[in-house]
Amino acid sequence: MTGKIIMIRSVTVIFLASILCGCVATTGNYRPLNGGAAARAADCQIFVYKDSPPKQTYVAISRLNVHLEKTFFVSSDYVSAAAELKRQACLSGAEAVVDLQEQSSSYLETRIYNLSGTGVRFLAKDAPR
Repeated sequence: MTGKIIMIRSVTVIFLASILCGCVATTGNYRPLNGGAAARAADCQIFVYKDSPPKQTYVAISRLNVHLEKTFFVSSDYVSAAAELKRQACLSGAEAVVDLQEQSSSYLETRIYNLSGTGVRFLAKDAPR
């Protein structure tokens, strides 16, 4: 009988843990603009201009979006979404991200965070590489 109780408790703990941890979603995508560009390595270096645009001349090549949903009152923020935003920028062929827009909302216990920006390529020779 003791073995059966331990088994029931173990199954219950595993079930509850999977419910609590299984409710996280991260999606990212990009949409080419102005003809787009060839993809770069998924871990390429991306410059993010969060507060002000770069001084170098650039052309917009993609519209980037990252959407996060987490449950049980775990919030998301820029830090949570930045890696996926940079990955999408690399896949779109961008060298930098400008015009960041953040949106947060919630529904019941779900916290929703959306980060979008514009992927750009620099035109000047003195641009950061």
